[in-house]
Amino acid sequence: MQIDLKQLLAALPPSGIDRATRLGLALAPKIETDEWRRLAAHVAGLTRHATGARQTLTAWLGDVLVYGADRGRGLIAECAHAAGLDPGTLRNAKMVCSRIPVSRRHDALSWSHHCEVGIAFRDPATIEHWLALAEKEALSTAELRRRVRDHVAASKRQDRRPGLGDSISTFRLMRELRAASRSLAYGRELWRHWSPEAARLATGELREMFDFVDAVRARALRDGHQAPRSLAAN
Repeated sequence: MQIDLKQLLAALPPSGIDRATRLGLALAPKIETDEWRRLAAHVAGLTRHATGARQTLTAWLGDVLVYGADRGRGLIAECAHAAGLDPGTLRNAKMVCSRIPVSRRHDALSWSHHCEVGIAFRDPATIEHWLALAEKEALSTAELRRRVRDHVAASKRQDRRPGLGDSISTFRLMRELRAASRSLAYGRELWRHWSPEAARLATGELREMFDFVDAVRARALRDGHQAPRSLAAN
């Protein structure tokens, strides 16, 4: 059903929230874990039924998830299921909210504008530059996306030659991938017998891994070579 901001604000619980806007929730300090999880479930329920305010509610869920930090392991998948959202959407919302606090969001822009910038950049000054530019030039989300992608692509072309820092980062990532691969191999008899619900939760947690495998497989096959068996196998 369609719902306006005033209705959403009235539907929020009376405690645990300092400020609520169209673009986010500023939560009160030191909320107990149980109260915080109830708030997450409440906002997720609103999201499923208030289709006319999906962007606002997605931003609210992102702020709630950021507030919980490490207390909410597995909560992204739970909230996504309750809200009728893809877990990747909530994972992106959490990242955007962690990079752009409520106090630094631009009221003249949409949540989608903030997502385009918050996903592409992590540096606060860079984020503020692009948000201010989007507001000043009244950019549509599509135009902002195009400019951000062009900027990122140009930056990558300038940094095409890998330096020592890139080599060290690659080595560390490879080491972590080998460790993760060994863990999966040792636990094969466990995860092969997971219930459908456990598999769905794992799918949400592994979203970034799926994207990584797809991207690495595509790169490995770019010149017509067969991908390594460990990546090509399903």
